[in-house]
Amino acid sequence: MLTHLAITNIALIASLQVEFRAGFTALTGETGAGKSLLMDALGLALGARADAGLIRHGEAQADVTATFTPSVTPALTNLLEEQGLQMDEGQLILRRQLRREGAASKAWVNGTPVPATTLAQLAAMLVDVQAQHGQQALLNPATQRDVLDALAGHQPLLQTVAQTHAAWRQAQGHAQTLAAQLAQAQEESERLTQWRAELEELDYQPGEEETLASQRTRLANLTQLQTSLAGADDALSSPSAALSLLRSAARCLSSAAGFDASLQPLATRLEGQVTELSDAAHDIARALSGLETEGNIEQVDDRLHALRAAARRHQCEVSQLPETLQKLTAQTTGVAQLEAQAQDAETAATNARSRFHQACAALTQARTKTAPTLTSLLEQALRNLMLPHAALTIALTPLPPQQWSSHGAENVELLLAANPGNPAQPITKVASGGELSRLMLALKSVLYQGLPPQTVVFDEIDTGLSGASASAVGRSMAQLGASHQVLAITHHPQVAACATHHFAITKKQAEATTTTHLEELSPIARVEELARLLSGNRVTPQARAAAQALLEEHVTTQKEAA
Repeated sequence: MLTHLAITNIALIASLQVEFRAGFTALTGETGAGKSLLMDALGLALGARADAGLIRHGEAQADVTATFTPSVTPALTNLLEEQGLQMDEGQLILRRQLRREGAASKAWVNGTPVPATTLAQLAAMLVDVQAQHGQQALLNPATQRDVLDALAGHQPLLQTVAQTHAAWRQAQGHAQTLAAQLAQAQEESERLTQWRAELEELDYQPGEEETLASQRTRLANLTQLQTSLAGADDALSSPSAALSLLRSAARCLSSAAGFDASLQPLATRLEGQVTELSDAAHDIARALSGLETEGNIEQVDDRLHALRAAARRHQCEVSQLPETLQKLTAQTTGVAQLEAQAQDAETAATNARSRFHQACAALTQARTKTAPTLTSLLEQALRNLMLPHAALTIALTPLPPQQWSSHGAENVELLLAANPGNPAQPITKVASGGELSRLMLALKSVLYQGLPPQTVVFDEIDTGLSGASASAVGRSMAQLGASHQVLAITHHPQVAACATHHFAITKKQAEATTTTHLEELSPIARVEELARLLSGNRVTPQARAAAQALLEEHVTTQKEAA
């Protein structure tokens, strides 16, 4: 529960220290006294949006500290562990500081700096604040669905539905991505296959471009080559050519070496030269004869053109054509692999959708089963709140499969027939403001029966109620206060009379300064405050007597209930 609230420099509140206790606490005061400021300040400690306009005039900063002794639930323990926080002797101290200029607001939990979002996360487990706008939220079928699921304890089923829905959407997205990739790959497959066939038929060999370029140069100068080679062959190989004379000289020198051994090295050298020249003459003759089979320059040009055109098409060098062929082969092979992957992804998406549908079916079954029980509990709560003839129906409207979501396979809506003989209709069409207040309180009173103790704040939700209805609301809040801490800001004396504790919010002026104060009322002061609520600013003896009667009536009702 909320045990302590400290406020400094929030609008009309200069400094305020309040100790709260268990049970039902009523907070009353004149219009404009600062009841809304109290909620604004508490909201800051609970992680609400920071507004520098809340800082008291003339002050540089404001500060709010809310101290709780919470129910230690697994969810709260997990959140504290995730945030690296610890309880302080069973307490959680949430602090928020606003600055008029400079840095944004600051937040602490048990003295540890945290983001304001952490305050909000903790607040969701510590406090349930219900204001007048909360009644309007109840008109939204989505809110009704969430509240009814919470009443029925469907959270595990909802979690399974949400998880399987997310898994199905992810699997479906993956399958759609692969299907799009496959369609594109199949569209390109024919072109890729054709290119691959062209390169395979082209059959480029490493170094072929250089060989062809050299061959073309020879073919372009064939006549000059033939003339030059023929002249060299004739100069070496004719009977009167240099080679014939050198052979004759070598024979003579070899003969002379037979008579003079010192000439043998010279004879050997000459014989070596003759051998080299003979080999050269042979190679020249072979090159000359090879020119006759060199080929056709047009064929060489055609081959070069084909190779270079293929390289331009694939934006690569001629020497890179083999690598390009390998890539094309891999791409065409990849289409088959992509087909298999797309099929597997489609199967996975189908299975994920089946699991999602099964989870939805389980949630639908649970909703259908618990709807009559919830209806009975809520109708009993409404009878206690002076709506004896209210008839409720929890309508489950199936949705087409394409509209199923993380919330299930049907719309869930609360229908109300407030008076006998009237058909049940959506509450947005039939519930008045007072009926809506009591319906929300009925939902809360049923919801909190199975929850750990926490703080519930009702901020003027009883607006628009009559005296008898207000008394019923007060009794319901008191009943709720037996197991939870209930704080209610109210204008109704009938509600305030049912409280265990009563605080009055007042506005005082001194030396041109206005401040808001909050104090717990003594039994005598409480009678005076209830009388003021009954009769206005002029408290009469009759009003005091009526106020005393309200308090005694509540005590009597409590004894009878016990």
